[in-house]
Amino acid sequence: MKFGRNKFFKRKARPLIGVDIGSHTLKVVEFGTNGDSRVLRRIGRALVPRNAIQEGAIKDPEALEEALKTLIQNLQPKIRRAATSVSGYSVIVKKINVPYSDEREIEDNLIFEAENYVPFEIEEVYLDFNVIGEARTAKGTMESEIFLVAAKREVVDSYAELLQNAGLRPAVIDVDGFAIGNAFEGAMGTSSESVVLLDLGASMGTFSIVKDGMPLFTRDMSVGGQQITRTIAETLGIDYSDAETIKIKGSDDPAILSDVSSIVREIVDSWAHEVRKAVEFFKSNASPEEFPKCIWMSGGSSLLEGICDIFEDVTGLETKRFDPFKRVEKEDKIDRDYLYAVAPQFAIATGLALRTEEL
Repeated sequence: MKFGRNKFFKRKARPLIGVDIGSHTLKVVEFGTNGDSRVLRRIGRALVPRNAIQEGAIKDPEALEEALKTLIQNLQPKIRRAATSVSGYSVIVKKINVPYSDEREIEDNLIFEAENYVPFEIEEVYLDFNVIGEARTAKGTMESEIFLVAAKREVVDSYAELLQNAGLRPAVIDVDGFAIGNAFEGAMGTSSESVVLLDLGASMGTFSIVKDGMPLFTRDMSVGGQQITRTIAETLGIDYSDAETIKIKGSDDPAILSDVSSIVREIVDSWAHEVRKAVEFFKSNASPEEFPKCIWMSGGSSLLEGICDIFEDVTGLETKRFDPFKRVEKEDKIDRDYLYAVAPQFAIATGLALRTEEL
């Protein structure tokens, strides 16, 4: 199984369906074409059984398989070759320098280089890389700066098996951060300005900094909407599902609404401080022209009321919600109001659907 390659990697031609397997929601995106234009053909989502995925690892494959199979049957996509992505503690993405200038040479020596950076047995992981650039060393030799990607084989294989059991053919296993970058480029084009791409899911956040269509920095963050739900449940003394309902729909009780608003503000403020720390860490090792100018936010938790204002106040960076379908034609059957309401949740699935299969 190979990680997806497009602008960040190698471009190929065979279209894929994007399947984002999140800890709270499954998301599927399928594109068609109209001449040279890309057309949104199908979009759908389904709830993931609680605790079926934990820290990026599949814990209840049967329940997930049934949920994904039902979603695919409802959507009836024309494309059955699929791209999905992994994240969490079983995935390592690290920027390193290697003493090779040729991609073939890097590939041939990747295992030896990876042993210095991967905290797992090398036989237990799949490896891939992305060349960022080249530089000449003080000794006059050439070296390459690369993103080294390592993912545990058991996790990657479990995602591939899930797709296959749901009636899809697994073609690409990507990384969340790269998928989001691909979606951003598809919607906004390449920009000479450095930006933060922040996807806030249920149990995890993905933080990336990109410039000129290339990733400069990426990491997973332990932030997500489940923190809010758990805190609401504990504070109000109610079960998790009721807390989730109140988080999404609110409450007619002013006292409860006040408590929930305070919880949301406090937790979102802590997320914003974590992002500010990540930005400052990046800036300490970057040149001024690479300093990010704004934050583009996606994921289900990005829909929380007032979240952009809190992030702007804490980080000092303009913060906007990211619509991955901004520059995409839509088939007539696509409900525009629904699409507008849910678009930020589909950033990863969109980036995956823009991938193409290596032939």
